[in-house]
Amino acid sequence: MDNNTKKKIESEVKKTVDVEIAQELSDFRTQLNHLQNSLSNSGQNSGQQTGQQNQQQNQLMEQIQQFASQAQNQLQQTDQQLQQSIQQAIQSLNQCLQYAQTTQALNQINQVVGQAQQQFNQLGQQQGQQGQQQGHQQGQQQMSNQQYGQMGQQQNHLQ
Repeated sequence: MDNNTKKKIESEVKKTVDVEIAQELSDFRTQLNHLQNSLSNSGQNSGQQTGQQNQQQNQLMEQIQQFASQAQNQLQQTDQQLQQSIQQAIQSLNQCLQYAQTTQALNQINQVVGQAQQQFNQLGQQQGQQGQQQGHQQGQQQMSNQQYGQMGQQQNHLQ
């Protein structure tokens, strides 16, 4: 498989993954904005006690860390899926290439067999022609022998 094909496959798969990652990050940003607004609002409410504000801020920070951890895990999973998809595509292309090479080898074998068959046919024709020539020569020899025999008989009669 050539590099251009590999690069095209990787490019297409990365585009798909980039769209998914962008969506995940967009959702993550929306949640962060919501949490920041909550923090802001909690800071503006002066009627609440400082301890409660600290507790809420700690909870919000924990949630932000959880979201960040989830986003990181999702990115890692997406990257693994991308790598697996690329490997599967490469394996499929290699199988196609092997099939094409096998087909080409079989075609070459068929050509060799065809050429051998033609050579056998030509040899058979040559042997047939040689047999005909030998038969013709033997026939001529027999005719000559008969003529000599007749001449000998005529000489015997004459004597």
